[in-house]
Amino acid sequence: MGKAGSAMSIASATSPHAVRLIEAAAELAPTINALSDEIERERRLPEGLVEKLRKLGFFSLWLAKDFGGPELSVTDFVRVIEALARHDGSVGWCASVAATYSFFSGFLPEPVAHRIFVNDKAAVAGNIHPIGKAEVVEGGYRVTGRWAYGSGINHSEWILGGCVVHDADRPRLRPDGTRETTIVFFPSQEVEVIDTWNVGGLRGTGSHDYQVASLFVPETHAITGLTPSRLGTLYALPLYTVFPVTIGAVPLGIARAALDAVRALSASKTARIGAVLLRDKPSVQGAVGRAEGMLRAARAFLFETCDDVWKTAASGAELSLEQRAAVRLSGAQVAEAGKAVVQIAYDIGGGTSVYESCPLQRCLRDMFAAVQHIGVQSGNFETCGRVMLGMEPGTPFL
Repeated sequence: MGKAGSAMSIASATSPHAVRLIEAAAELAPTINALSDEIERERRLPEGLVEKLRKLGFFSLWLAKDFGGPELSVTDFVRVIEALARHDGSVGWCASVAATYSFFSGFLPEPVAHRIFVNDKAAVAGNIHPIGKAEVVEGGYRVTGRWAYGSGINHSEWILGGCVVHDADRPRLRPDGTRETTIVFFPSQEVEVIDTWNVGGLRGTGSHDYQVASLFVPETHAITGLTPSRLGTLYALPLYTVFPVTIGAVPLGIARAALDAVRALSASKTARIGAVLLRDKPSVQGAVGRAEGMLRAARAFLFETCDDVWKTAASGAELSLEQRAAVRLSGAQVAEAGKAVVQIAYDIGGGTSVYESCPLQRCLRDMFAAVQHIGVQSGNFETCGRVMLGMEPGTPFL
């Protein structure tokens, strides 16, 4: 795969800001663990926890430096969200969504970005895929639409939605004949949340549907064309290259949590046959070794591709198709490895794993929910394979 497939050095050093957040995630662990049942039951994050995450800066990982944000590298973003997801998949997912959308601080007009991300210190939720309709009117758009997967919408102050731009009843076309799209931002009080999130995994994300009808959105609150308003390596990266990476961070944390749970369980549970601790069984030792190897290999591949595209963007060069495909491939590999690791851990737990009181039960459900996301699901192997074989990827979203 050309440049992206060449030998590379170990992952970049963790920045001081990311180190601080990783340490903060570890310090939050007892609080998150104590709230685990509530998060599952209520299908949302408790307000107190949301405020702690906000205050510590977990919702602002990609906030522009011009606004006092850290503007973390892609690799550091993964490290931080991985650290949170290790303690709770839903917490990691919600933080990842809000932190990902702080990326748009580098695209919105300065006064609007400042209001949303600095004055309001907002968590932003929503779906960027162009499902809604944005009719052009004087001063902005008249927006109508219903979107799915509004993760964290019950604790978010601002909501976004991807739309197809319309002139009256006709979609507006770009010079190349494709439909023009935009991402619009509106206050949460303007949104109707539809309770749809009745699911097995990642229950605490509260990823409900939401809708608006004929809502006026000023043109200052819309991003059309994805031309950054701020300088910096982060905002030079293609949207559809970096966003799936943020999804891959969560399975890394969940898989690590599963191995943590196995380590604890195997030191206390006795096998029914043989009357020895699980950790003393060669079959368990071998399974844990394979799982650890798979997880570390997938993680290293993801970090390698993230560092590669960051270095290229920092140099001012444009990413190659092969580099973009490698990033997507590494995310898909994380998902595959994550599923395998959790399955191994769940099997080791035996009958204990079926109880909701066992952490492995939650890990299994959360993992298999997380990896259904289009950014990391198995269909990406085909897309990347096409590029490796010298073909077009078959999708514009790469």
